[in-house]
Amino acid sequence: MICVLVVVLATLLGVRGSLSRLSRDAEAMFYDGVYLKDEGYVQPGIDSHLNKRMDEALNFATLMEGYPELAGDTEALLSARRALKDAASIKGKYSENEKLQRTFLAVADKAMGLRLSEGDRAEVERCLSSFSGAQTAIQNSRYNQQAKSYADSASFLVRIIKPFLFVSSPQTFA
Repeated sequence: MICVLVVVLATLLGVRGSLSRLSRDAEAMFYDGVYLKDEGYVQPGIDSHLNKRMDEALNFATLMEGYPELAGDTEALLSARRALKDAASIKGKYSENEKLQRTFLAVADKAMGLRLSEGDRAEVERCLSSFSGAQTAIQNSRYNQQAKSYADSASFLVRIIKPFLFVSSPQTFA
């Protein structure tokens, strides 16, 4: 009886360890990128696109600091950027990215209503284009799809006992 209990416990611990590793591997794709087998390349990770958005937010805020009418707005943009940079979890990064999106677009809208020099107007448009392009790349990422399907290859039995093993699923960027 004790032997059977030890075997069952060892099996459950092994399955738990395997599922935890799969979950960590899935979350690593957020940073490292998603290998697209059908297309034969690694799609850049969402984290790299978030870094691009933070860079553009900084460039844009720096440019707009020269306009006193936007002083509070540029500080709000820099604050939203810092919050995204400091977010520790994938879900936290999602939430802060949404806030950065709203703040960036609000400042860009105000900036376009000002009398900007031709060079500054072109730079605002470039920043906005790059910022929006990184968001489009995030939306087209297959990370969430991979994170949701991380245990699809597991057996039926493993899927049944997973809730009892206290294994968390990978975080999605949503």
